[in-house]
Amino acid sequence: MFRNYVKIALRIFKKDRTFTAINLVGLATGLAVALLIIQYVRFELSYENTHPLADRIVRLTMDYMSGGSVNAQDTESYPPLGPRALREMPEVVNYTRAYPYGEPSVTVQIGENYYLVEKVFAVDSSFFSLFNYPLLRGNKKGIMTKTRQAVLTETTALKYFNTLDVMGKTLKLPKAEGAVVLEVVGVVPDSPANTHLKFDMLFSYPTMLSDFGEKEDNWNGNNTLTYLQLAQNVNYDQFTKSLAAFSDRLEKEKIIKNERVIGQKISDIHLYSHKTFETEPNGEAKSVFFLLGVAFLVLISAFVNYVNLTTSKALDRAREIGMRKVVGSTQNQIRTQIFTETILINLAAGLLAVALIGAVCPLFIQIAGLPEGFPIFGDLFFWQSLVGFLLLSILLSGLYPAFVLSSFEPVKVLKGTFSRSNQGVVLRKALVVFQFTITIVLLVQTFTVYRQVRFLREQNLGVEVGRTLVVKAPVGPNAQKEYGTFRQALLAQSRVEAVSVSGTVPGMGITPMGTTTGINLSDAMEKNSYNFYLTRIDSSFVDLMGIKLLAGKNYDATSWPVFSDTTKRDEILVNEEALRLWGIPTPQEAVGRELSFWGRQWTIRGVLKNYHYESPKAAYIPMIHFYYPIFDSFASVKFSGGNSSEQLATLEKVYKSHFPYSPFSYFFLDSEYDKQYKADDRFQTVFSILTGFAILISCLGLFGLATFTVSKRTKEIGIRKVIGASTVNLMILLSKDFMKTVLVSVVIGLPITYFLIENWLANYASRIELSWWLFAAPAALVLLLVVISIGGKTMSTALMNPVKSLRSE
Repeated sequence: MFRNYVKIALRIFKKDRTFTAINLVGLATGLAVALLIIQYVRFELSYENTHPLADRIVRLTMDYMSGGSVNAQDTESYPPLGPRALREMPEVVNYTRAYPYGEPSVTVQIGENYYLVEKVFAVDSSFFSLFNYPLLRGNKKGIMTKTRQAVLTETTALKYFNTLDVMGKTLKLPKAEGAVVLEVVGVVPDSPANTHLKFDMLFSYPTMLSDFGEKEDNWNGNNTLTYLQLAQNVNYDQFTKSLAAFSDRLEKEKIIKNERVIGQKISDIHLYSHKTFETEPNGEAKSVFFLLGVAFLVLISAFVNYVNLTTSKALDRAREIGMRKVVGSTQNQIRTQIFTETILINLAAGLLAVALIGAVCPLFIQIAGLPEGFPIFGDLFFWQSLVGFLLLSILLSGLYPAFVLSSFEPVKVLKGTFSRSNQGVVLRKALVVFQFTITIVLLVQTFTVYRQVRFLREQNLGVEVGRTLVVKAPVGPNAQKEYGTFRQALLAQSRVEAVSVSGTVPGMGITPMGTTTGINLSDAMEKNSYNFYLTRIDSSFVDLMGIKLLAGKNYDATSWPVFSDTTKRDEILVNEEALRLWGIPTPQEAVGRELSFWGRQWTIRGVLKNYHYESPKAAYIPMIHFYYPIFDSFASVKFSGGNSSEQLATLEKVYKSHFPYSPFSYFFLDSEYDKQYKADDRFQTVFSILTGFAILISCLGLFGLATFTVSKRTKEIGIRKVIGASTVNLMILLSKDFMKTVLVSVVIGLPITYFLIENWLANYASRIELSWWLFAAPAALVLLLVVISIGGKTMSTALMNPVKSLRSE
């Protein structure tokens, strides 16, 4: 029996090749999109699941308070915080600290050669207990408990030693004076892609205490990541209450001031944490779930297509169904036949979806920012999802058509008195409205995302990042002595305009910067605890970066270094945002005003116009610029012209002639700055692709419905043509019902998309203003698609010989 069902289904598919192809492509596209996005979302949600204790690990962060409100949030905390929490909180059974050392990279000496290692942390021995990294070489017992011990990742060991057998080998961390010799005591696998705390090398936290000036009781510098392991079965809500009490005790003891200790589940960090000094740029939960929702809408749109086209063709199959019933077929047998057709078309769509995914998989991994070699087909969940979606598709796309077609009354069908029910027409129109509402919402969103990303890139940054190469400072005893001649050698090059040293540069993120609170005017009646960002510059930095000086004076070569002479009041440059927090109305009034912090008096030497240290997506940050003309972080080189290859060759040649022992680490400032737009660009690309698939599926459905509509009215078109109707009149006649449907979709979709857009744009400090064309253009585009789809079929039929049209049935 089933064999006959299959034969009949294949016969029907062959007879209606166009509708079969539309259904097949629509369902396959919807399945492929949904499966790919689910894999992406699943990866984003999988962060930290490689750590067995992930659900019991909490990261401690600091909230900076001012007037009862939070004005900044910092991921880094004080070194004594973890040990004290272990002593005083019964919910805590262990802790570890991770000190980010030498960001963004560290110079390491191995033998006579120097290398750069990207992510280096100083950690407690308990690090391996909390995060459970297995040792490929070495023994966990006693590891990292002594000074000057190091652990390498597998890739780092192979890269620099060409072997994993590195136990007992040494490497050096050069300093301005001398170097710290580390002994390798272990090798661990590379950090998984789905963890926020990735590293290439670790060294023991006691080394920070013995060789780098850190102190166990340091409550003045919060530069350490602190993680707590909670006791088994501890209620997290109860822990947060206990932590709040712990924080209050620290404040009462005056250990912290205008600060609050906050706990954060490590599983929440990647998608929900956007605090300062994150170890890497995190994802955005809203974007992830939004893309997931869009993927499901695309899939549902494919289901809608199938239902619409199948039920629209009900009249074509009415006589077939009627004859089946007359010769004895039951409703269940007819439903089984329809379900067999649905199963076959869905299975074929599933195979086509897998083929589509295989074809676009490398491109998808690149666009979505997934780790290289992401195992889509090697993931069991992928195949489970495919089976689940196929079952859902068969059920949703086959159930209604099966019941509709099996309910035909054979007497009416065979007498020719059968007509479509109003109920069925209303449902199909409702489904079309739903489909076009999705399309309009996605189109408006796509236009908005494109305009917002373009708007960000067109913003005046207040800083010139073009034609600038930045080189990392060498580490060694002669680095500072050689800088003067290095700078002069660069300025002697014909295309070099300026050279400047600084602690960091715009676009690098705030991680290399310092922060401090409690910077107030000396004569201020009310003291606040706003968080200020600190950076070091020389006298050339402002001009080289093209930052506008609004009032006062820039530093000059005779400016004294900070802390050099305690008899003088140190001078600083501040930006407009700092003035706003202090309540100083104009830059001119700020010059000469005195500030108090760090137990010293400071004088405002000049005021800089606000510039976007981070991308315009973020608000301006209050900045303090210290004079510090020491080459210990970065040197920026501004070129007057030449291509990038020439500029790089010039800088590398001069650098290696002065610092032959140091690896040459550089980046183009504009490229580094552009990295901040990466997440927005990726979201725009993925969202646009999803919208394109949604439009494709809608167009396929529209084309199928148009084909069916015109074919059913071929005789009517011929008659109207004979009595003088023009092609335009015929297009209007056949298009008006679809146009009404689209207009209903517009009325429903625009309020929905307005709400979604406003919610999305709220994440941006600099944002576009919504204009009428953002809504009108997508609606007009959808109407144009309707006209093209209907018009194309109408034109071909209207141009047909009327005699042939009248003989069409």
